Amino acid sequence: VERFKAKASKAAQAQSILKRLEKLDRIEESEIERPEIRINFRVDKIPGKIICTLKDISKYFGNLRILEHASAEIDRGDKIALIGANGKGKSTLLRIVAGVEPFEGERVWGHNVEESFYAQHQLEALGLNNTILEEMQTAGSQKTELELRTLLGCFLFSGDDADKKIRVLSGGEKARVALAKTIISKANFLMLDEPTNHLDMHSVDLLIDSLKKYEGSLILVSHDRYFISKTANKIWSIEDGQIKEFKGGYEEWVAWNERMAAQAKKAEQPEKKNSGTKAVQEPVKEKLPETPPPMPSKPVVIDKEKQKEQKRLQKRFEELENQVAQLQTKKIAIESSLADPAIYSDKTKFMQTEKDYQQICRQLSESEKEYEKVFEALMEKEG
Repeated sequence: VERFKAKASKAAQAQSILKRLEKLDRIEESEIERPEIRINFRVDKIPGKIICTLKDISKYFGNLRILEHASAEIDRGDKIALIGANGKGKSTLLRIVAGVEPFEGERVWGHNVEESFYAQHQLEALGLNNTILEEMQTAGSQKTELELRTLLGCFLFSGDDADKKIRVLSGGEKARVALAKTIISKANFLMLDEPTNHLDMHSVDLLIDSLKKYEGSLILVSHDRYFISKTANKIWSIEDGQIKEFKGGYEEWVAWNERMAAQAKKAEQPEKKNSGTKAVQEPVKEKLPETPPPMPSKPVVIDKEKQKEQKRLQKRFEELENQVAQLQTKKIAIESSLADPAIYSDKTKFMQTEKDYQQICRQLSESEKEYEKVFEALMEKEG
């Protein structure tokens, strides 16, 4: 609504959606009982201007190319988000930067860099016989027990939860412990792989606030676009085996991509001639006085045709609404499959899943375009 309400061609559609929203029952946000705690990073050393340099990096999974002779540089102060569809190599590139993924090429750390890497595999490094509090104390943060318990509250461990043994925790709880350890590591360079996966909205907001104030540099992978938009000042994407850098935040990156797509579409479409319109209109004006339709019957015919067309459009609109919803569900399911590292061990399975994903994306795009056209036509008829 905010995007299209000022656009003439979309105003009717935006107003219609707004009316629907106004009819919805509003549910008041529940009060957060937890105190407004801040997550504070501590950086002991200031690194050099360059954090990490990637030179001539190549990475293949069998015949599947992820990177080919790619190069990039992470500078002090960079907060980079890796963007792209599942299966394009975002987490692989993050692991290459972290030094836990084999690759061809060269990765060079800058001066005085102290890194900390958070990913799901870090859970295996947790001491199963430690309590959560004891595990936090192994990070060497020099924080007091009270400070550590307060921090754990931000990660959904309150009260006596801090005294639970690591071995009895669920996968999600272990992930939160590992993330909390990363936060207190004193590192001046963070590498974060899906850090918000097991956090509630309040904890995500606390993490966003802390990363905004974080004096170090970071690179992250996340499916949470809101989280990315609030934390990143640079965007990296992997295209044709190369690392493409955009110097700006996520919203700027989206707007830039939309402009590029619009320009490309405009360049492909030939200019329409206006002469054809005039040729149709002029004969109609001449014939109107010669054969005027009978006055009583005209409104009846027009109303019936209009009602018939409205019913047809409404039916098609409902069909497309269901179709789009089904395709979106399938797309999410395939994205979940592509997010599973195990799929990359079976090349045939991965290639078929990737093919299915591309097909679903095309079908969804086509359905959404038709959905929009039908919606606009329906709004015109109702107007």
